[in-house]
Amino acid sequence: MPFAEAIIATTEAVQKEQKERPPTPFDDPSDNEDDDEDHRLKYRDIVGSFGMRSSQTACDKPPRQPCGTGDDPFSLENLPQDDKEDKAHQLEGIHPDKFNGDRSQTTRFLATFNRFMLMNYKADIAKDPIMHSIYFLSLLEGPKCEGWVDAADRWLHHVVEDPSMIP
Repeated sequence: MPFAEAIIATTEAVQKEQKERPPTPFDDPSDNEDDDEDHRLKYRDIVGSFGMRSSQTACDKPPRQPCGTGDDPFSLENLPQDDKEDKAHQLEGIHPDKFNGDRSQTTRFLATFNRFMLMNYKADIAKDPIMHSIYFLSLLEGPKCEGWVDAADRWLHHVVEDPSMIP
């Protein structure tokens, strides 16, 4: 029995079974056969002849090239590659709260900042250590960390002018 005939036979068997069972509270007993035929035609128009896709059906996108060597289907090489590598990557997600110098909150702030930067490892700011440091310093505010931020800011300014200062 060809595949199409098997689908049609199965569909007819299911429809026959549905007609023979008693109506449930959600069934409308006034439904007639013509409505079922209209529904079936609309469904075929939307989904296709039998609601399935194969390599023979038309598709809007060109087929993707396989990734990796084929030896390990679960390796990093098999993940889809970004086609837009030259695009600038911006920070995404919820930015960490500013740190006011309260030492009891230091570990929480550092963990939140590290998670945020790890999530944005492709962002331009995460790839450049100077920009990364300046962003970190911009999150430190308040009188308790003012002096330290100013000293670190001056040091980073000198490092930008002369990178040999980095130990």
